[in-house]
Amino acid sequence: MRAVLPSRDESIVVAGIAGLTALAWIDLWRRTSEMTYDSAMSMAMVMPRTNSWSVPDLLAAGAMWSIMMIAMMLPSATPILLFFSAVRRAHPTIGGIGLQASVFATGFLGVWVAWAWLAAGLQWALQARLILSPQLTVVRLPLAATFLIIAGLYQFTSLKHACLARCQSPLGFLLSRWRDGTWGAAQMGIRYGAFCVGCCWALMGLLFVVGVMNLLWVALLAVFVLLEKTVLRGPWPGRVTGVALIAWALYLLGAPAV
Repeated sequence: MRAVLPSRDESIVVAGIAGLTALAWIDLWRRTSEMTYDSAMSMAMVMPRTNSWSVPDLLAAGAMWSIMMIAMMLPSATPILLFFSAVRRAHPTIGGIGLQASVFATGFLGVWVAWAWLAAGLQWALQARLILSPQLTVVRLPLAATFLIIAGLYQFTSLKHACLARCQSPLGFLLSRWRDGTWGAAQMGIRYGAFCVGCCWALMGLLFVVGVMNLLWVALLAVFVLLEKTVLRGPWPGRVTGVALIAWALYLLGAPAV
């Protein structure tokens, strides 16, 4: 079901999502281009050359992960932001639709930014132990296989399916968890963001296997998350993905050492 909005409101919501997403992808592209053009310069931006990280290193990694999560996850929130704006129009409150939708999106993205800083902390820990390559992939096959197995097994869990069910029903989420006012919009955004993280967090760990700054894989994961929340239905897509990830892990474990 598609939210029916006046063209002006729909355009504002879609334009805001498209604009912020585009800016995030442009920044990721810039970082990747700099990494390719001058690896020494990029290492100072996204990871240190030694096992000694400073606070600026951590801040740079946290910013990188935050921007990446905005680029990947904001498009998947388009359906609920359109539904939210439609319901707000039917029940107008002080602040206007644009402001309320922005607050909702901020709450949603805030949860993912918090997760991004956890990922940056994990990157910090892995780099401190010299486990990451210059391309930001784990260099030990057993650890890479562990990331894949965790992501694969999580696809079969009841928590994954419970969170995904709420992400796949944006109107149902709003009807069951509606809150009035600006703070209510923030609360709903935070709660929806929590369900989204609960649905997708393990898949994001795959970036440590394929390369944190591998934009092709970043885009593929973003598309998969969008399809999983809007098109793919039933338990089979998740189960097939889980089997594929576990098979990938077994392949890595059986691969000869280089």
